[in-house]
Amino acid sequence: MESSNDPLFENNDNGSSPQEVNTQGNFDNESLTENIPAASPVLTEEEKKALKQKEKEEKKRLKKLEKEEKKRKEEEEKKKKEQEKLEKKQNLSSSVNNSADKKPGTERVYIIHRILPAIWWNINPSEKVTKLEINISEQKLYVYQGGRLAAISPICSGTKDHPTPLGRFNVINKEILHRSNKYGCFVDSKGKIIYANATVGMIPPAGLHYEPADMPFFLRLTDDGVGLHGGYLPGYAASHGCVRLPKSFAQDLYPLVPLGTPVVVKD
Repeated sequence: MESSNDPLFENNDNGSSPQEVNTQGNFDNESLTENIPAASPVLTEEEKKALKQKEKEEKKRLKKLEKEEKKRKEEEEKKKKEQEKLEKKQNLSSSVNNSADKKPGTERVYIIHRILPAIWWNINPSEKVTKLEINISEQKLYVYQGGRLAAISPICSGTKDHPTPLGRFNVINKEILHRSNKYGCFVDSKGKIIYANATVGMIPPAGLHYEPADMPFFLRLTDDGVGLHGGYLPGYAASHGCVRLPKSFAQDLYPLVPLGTPVVVKD
């Protein structure tokens, strides 16, 4: 139930064996290209009109997505500026506290929360995660340690055609590098991705071969392959059901999430 929009991190596997992480930590996607089109048949006037209408609707949809992406970037820039102001204020206060007339034991400790890849991060690396909460409408993940909110991260959940299931789950399996047995891509002899939306059983064009999609730092929620993993976040729901996280965030989170950790998915 994983998306094909991110060729390297799409999957709804049901039993792939764990594999080692690339020592370079490189999970970036290759550039995607369109599928090789077949020869177009002669269209009737009615079919041409239907095709134009479909193209018009597609342009409208893309325009809407561009607008949403622009809004998201503006919000991120606003949060970044607010964080910079907070850091300046904290640095100024810290400088005052370090003055010569300061009494021993009166120093203030400031914690600078990182902004990216998480929206907010205050995780204790020596404490296990006790709950994960996914909000589909907000496209966010909330991480808890005990009763304390420890981190907030952006996500990419399933589309309307392949929705992320709602409800209460538990982490039933973990794999550092999980490979799909359903979704993948066609690549050339140099490993360059030529077609990103391939599925098992599709016959690749001459000169290409099929490779399953990678899903690093996979936290499985269901037997049919839904889970959380590092992947590409376009800024809107685009997967086949899995929940994608920023890659470095997924790597940081993975060792802190024990098997059995409760996961709540709500809309």
